[in-house]
Amino acid sequence: MTIRHIYTAVITLLMSIAAGAYPAYDGDSTTVVERQDTLKEAKITSDKIVKVTKSQTGHRHLNKIDFIYGNVVFSSPDIIKSLQNLPGVSAGTELMSGLYVHGGEGSDNLYLLDGVPMYQISHLGGIFSSFNTDVVSGLDFYKSGFPARYGGRMSSVVDVSTKDGDFHDYHGSFMIGLIDGRLQFEGPIVKGKTSFNIALRRSWMDAVLAPTIAYLNKENEDGEVIGGNYAFHDLNGSITHKFSDRDKLSLKVYYGRDRLKLSQIIPEEYKYIVDKQGTTKTVTGEDCVNTDISWGNLLASLNWDHVINDNMRLDAVAYYSGSDADVWYKWKDWRFSTIEHYDAIDETNVSTVSDIAAKANLDWRADNHHIRSGISYQHHIYHPKRYSAIDNDGSVIEEESGTRYSGDEMAVYAEDEITLWKRLNFNAGLRYVIFSVPGKFRHKLEPRIALSYRCTENLELKASYTHMNQFAHLISTHYLDVPTNCWLPSTESIEPMYSKQVAAGIYSKLPKNIRLNVEAYYKTMDNLLEYAGSNTLFPPLDSWETSFHKGRGRAYGLETELGWDSSRLSFSAYYTLSWSERKFDGIWHDWFPHRYDNRHKLTLMGLWKVTDKIDIYVNWNYNSGGWMTVPTHIYNPGEVFDRVYTAPNNVNLPDYHRLDLGANFRKTTKRGNERIWNVGIYNAYCRKNVVFVAISERDDKSLYGEGRAIFPIIPSFSYTLKF
Repeated sequence: MTIRHIYTAVITLLMSIAAGAYPAYDGDSTTVVERQDTLKEAKITSDKIVKVTKSQTGHRHLNKIDFIYGNVVFSSPDIIKSLQNLPGVSAGTELMSGLYVHGGEGSDNLYLLDGVPMYQISHLGGIFSSFNTDVVSGLDFYKSGFPARYGGRMSSVVDVSTKDGDFHDYHGSFMIGLIDGRLQFEGPIVKGKTSFNIALRRSWMDAVLAPTIAYLNKENEDGEVIGGNYAFHDLNGSITHKFSDRDKLSLKVYYGRDRLKLSQIIPEEYKYIVDKQGTTKTVTGEDCVNTDISWGNLLASLNWDHVINDNMRLDAVAYYSGSDADVWYKWKDWRFSTIEHYDAIDETNVSTVSDIAAKANLDWRADNHHIRSGISYQHHIYHPKRYSAIDNDGSVIEEESGTRYSGDEMAVYAEDEITLWKRLNFNAGLRYVIFSVPGKFRHKLEPRIALSYRCTENLELKASYTHMNQFAHLISTHYLDVPTNCWLPSTESIEPMYSKQVAAGIYSKLPKNIRLNVEAYYKTMDNLLEYAGSNTLFPPLDSWETSFHKGRGRAYGLETELGWDSSRLSFSAYYTLSWSERKFDGIWHDWFPHRYDNRHKLTLMGLWKVTDKIDIYVNWNYNSGGWMTVPTHIYNPGEVFDRVYTAPNNVNLPDYHRLDLGANFRKTTKRGNERIWNVGIYNAYCRKNVVFVAISERDDKSLYGEGRAIFPIIPSFSYTLKF
């Protein structure tokens, strides 16, 4: 049976439900009750979310409980890794916080923390995301069907909201895990009027690495000395004051920082003859490498929420968002000929991006309409710079380069969620964007429309069309999301990227609490950039506009979600069949696969609440391998050997799969606090998943490749106390 036959059967089954013979869900319900979390609390989400998003395709609302289960890496819940499980999303490099949505590049996702855009969204190279789930109340994730209120990125929206502090009681939580710890505390400042909420995280890998490195250096017989240190920390804080039942003011701050230091000292000796009798002399020197990398974010916002009347409300936000990375690298090579001397390189690269902005949104309900409108202004500052000093036997050459751009972005939007005949809903919206940099003024219209038709109480059809523009480019000379990359704007010669996407789906509720959804999408991307310069770690700053090829992309696929829930058991299966391709005329004459063109992706997730005190969860992930560009043979024109590449992304990596297991053990202490032990195993059967291919040469100059795996089985544990 082919894939086409399977989907034909599925669609036939869905259409057969149209008679309405099965228990229904209330599509017009004004409240949504989430399933209970570990504290047995039932949380109510107002119809604000339901009404606004019910026409959208590709939308998922996640609550705090959704972050907890199935993310067992170092026993730390993680928002990004929860989203990586969803259909239509590629995780990219294993264990990293990458999101490649519907064929996107990863830098085309809009991350919002309480409405403020965040540029750097990961710690430890991606193993942890920058979002602390201790203060997160929920998020809205869009893969398609974007409402007009969102803009600035062209592939997805991750809109994360944090909770205000408790206005009446003090409480919090403390967690200690394998390599990090968390502390969260909230409560009233003025009871019933003013509250605070603060959360801290810190890793202690530096404390673990110090004795390990000392032991390795002690056992090293050749005198080599290595050094290493890594730590990250972040802070979420908020103060909220209620002036009345209609007015609320909140000050929210996020600060996160990573620091990585690496060093290596290798002693060298050289013996030479000093006279005719063969007397020798020995001279010594050192080769050394030092790296110091620091990166992070600072976000601050002032939020005013005003209820005008029962049907209308206004919210306004003024904010600052800044991200920076500082990479220092020093290399020294000791050599001896007739005198002792060194070759050395000392290089510093700094990249900063800052936004100073304000926006206001009006929310109005009138009969069968839910109207949203708003205006926003952002002043962007991009400032990458580089300093290098090359010492060649005492002759020092210093170079300094950098560029500073400022850009102004203003947008106005309006959208209307309209209900007709109790079965047809559609969200029609239009966003108008102005982007200006010195020497260039651009303005764009972004039409958005999404509609849904409820055939019966348990079967719904949806479709959408969206147009998105992106004026910011993440400039990189490689495919990893590391601090050597830098953000730069569209300029007079660099056009903004944009995408157009259509999506449609069938969404149903079957008997026995089973849900089955099928969604298809087709997306085009234009004005993509691909690095075309020399092999370098850092992107060129003075010539970056001419060091990139311009191209386009396309992505299309079919996503299926099957789920079942009961009071003790729940199960979800997500399957994606997709294609993602690129075309750069300056690189290749035809379409070629994107590096994360994973044809098949399957995720199986299960949760079993054995008792009120024990729950067990399991995740199994499978996807077709990604792609790499590798040389296929060596061409020898005379005495020069050149490696020949037949096509971009010409090697398909092996398929990827792994099993993650975890369990929570809960107990109430004598003081009434909840204690939780979490144990987890990442990659339980220790699958050696290939991350990249290393190419080597044989003696006869032929080439061969070896797949390299990095991550084995990883056990983890954590202890949490809620008080």
